Amino acid sequence: MNIRMGSLMYPESAKLTCILLMIMLLAAGGNNAFAGWQAGAGTGYDSNINRSVDNRESDTYLSGYASLIRQPSGESRLGWFGEVTVEGVSFTNNHDLNYAMISSSAGMTCFLHAFWRVDVAPFLEAKTVDDSEQSALAFGGKVSMQQQIKRNIYTGQYYLYRDNRADVETYSFTEHVFGVFLGLNWTEALFTEVYYEFSRGDSFRTISTISINATDSTTSTILSGKGNGQGNSDAPGPFGEKNKRIYSETFGSDVIQEEVDQHAIGVSVGIDWNRSLSSHIGYTFATTDGELGTSKAHAGFLDISCRF
Repeated sequence: MNIRMGSLMYPESAKLTCILLMIMLLAAGGNNAFAGWQAGAGTGYDSNINRSVDNRESDTYLSGYASLIRQPSGESRLGWFGEVTVEGVSFTNNHDLNYAMISSSAGMTCFLHAFWRVDVAPFLEAKTVDDSEQSALAFGGKVSMQQQIKRNIYTGQYYLYRDNRADVETYSFTEHVFGVFLGLNWTEALFTEVYYEFSRGDSFRTISTISINATDSTTSTILSGKGNGQGNSDAPGPFGEKNKRIYSETFGSDVIQEEVDQHAIGVSVGIDWNRSLSSHIGYTFATTDGELGTSKAHAGFLDISCRF
């Protein structure tokens, strides 16, 4: 049974997130905490927007966002933080993937030591996509730690859980994400970060070719007959009902859902031009493994942001 958007708007986890968000906003002026606005724009590239093993489609995009951010003051071991962000993305070729999203998170920071910080926060995301089948409400939580190794070197670890419920169930998923990163401040204004991330969960994958006498060619970060063969959409095999197979006009092919493992490595460089203006450039390489094969993707971005 497909999960419709109308039934997703008030899950208990979403209610809890909204309550925490209201507490964050009401307390934004207390404890000498920093609260301010940040806005930015950027461009990016994805070599595998259709998540394909052997028929990858690439695209570029433009993005923009505005955020209201509250940070803890750091004057005590415990503090509150929160963020509300509105963003939009427009793809150059596949306009059906254009989307707008509003996200919010509110959580607690604990300074275990002068050089060791822990953050815990639930979050809520509402996303509308031109391809309405992919429009979704997501909620979950994130736990992260960061340690200052030396004056200019820091490390961090994080775990994230996300439950994404789309208008069409094939695009719904849950995922568990584990990541580690290492950062180096070259100067007070210039820094570099490298990271590794592993995630496990559901993903949609597009099917480019089906042959009765051969296995399928499929597609894989950031998806008719009445016998039991590969062509039967109701069978319990790789192309059966358990994989929630549908036809997607956006990708021009069939799309199924399956459990995958993803490994990603990336590097980014940032520079603060002044107290308000900063820019970042980054690259990520990811492999996604599932029963239907392994896909690879290269992604890059360049953005500029302003705090005020």
